Amino acid sequence: MSTRVVDTSDRGLPEFLEELLECGGVFIFPTDTVPGIGGDPWDRRPLARVARLKGRTSSQPFTLHLPSIDAALSYTRPDERMRGILERFLPGPYTFLLPSREGAPPSAVADGKVGLRVPRHVFFSQVMRSLDRPVFGTSVNRAGLVPLVGLEEILEQFPQVDLVVTGPAGSGASSAVIDLTAHPPQAVRGTLPPGL
Repeated sequence: MSTRVVDTSDRGLPEFLEELLECGGVFIFPTDTVPGIGGDPWDRRPLARVARLKGRTSSQPFTLHLPSIDAALSYTRPDERMRGILERFLPGPYTFLLPSREGAPPSAVADGKVGLRVPRHVFFSQVMRSLDRPVFGTSVNRAGLVPLVGLEEILEQFPQVDLVVTGPAGSGASSAVIDLTAHPPQAVRGTLPPGL
């Protein structure tokens, strides 16, 4: 079966995506940085498929992608300092590591920390907000290789996914990963946001 390609503006996308997530499907989605690949963070089927497609170990945590800071607070316990940073820099091209809250999906937790993203992208602010649920995500690439950004190369190298959502292109650079549990915050990947 061929991969279905749907634009973010398609009015039928939320319903189709809800069905796909309930059935354990895997999809590729746009963000403000590079496209992501993921699915339901509590469902072992898409978690195993994505790990296999990328060639990564199942023990590596995924990042939770959410439509808003309020949604992110369901899965973390930020102190006042951390919350102030979230409000300053999200939505935006950052992955923040924060203390995990009970109920956070195990697939996104390691060493008591959960990685959260709130992309500044219409797919999240509209489509995912309407679904009111998180998805796990990681860059679209084989482990160790650069992330893919073009639709043609994504379809060529990842033909096994169920859906590709298209939309406005991101920056093409992976998100910076910032550990807010460190004092001061530490850049795990990339650089700290200006002023942090």
